[in-house]
Amino acid sequence: MDNIRNKIGKVTLVTPPSMVKPNGVSFTIVNLDEEQKKTFSSKLDEHFPSNEITVFVWDRPASDDKWLEEANLNSDYVIESTQDIIKQVETIKVEHDRRKFDL
Repeated sequence: MDNIRNKIGKVTLVTPPSMVKPNGVSFTIVNLDEEQKKTFSSKLDEHFPSNEITVFVWDRPASDDKWLEEANLNSDYVIESTQDIIKQVETIKVEHDRRKFDL
């Protein structure tokens, strides 16, 4: 059982007005529709299965909101709905692995 727990990741979803300091890999997702959220979730499962992940979820019109600004500052990566979600996550995985191994 402990072996399984070591392989299972943890995802923390954060929405306004809550805020946390992430411990592991962190993302801000900005205005993703439901299909994009499903794709994002699936790609996280595929590429980050055992990581501790924090996802800041922004589902409001873009503005100079302090929460969004803080979420972006606390995040390692920002995923926007206007770009290809699959390509973004796959690129992030490569960058994350390079950082992790200092390549």
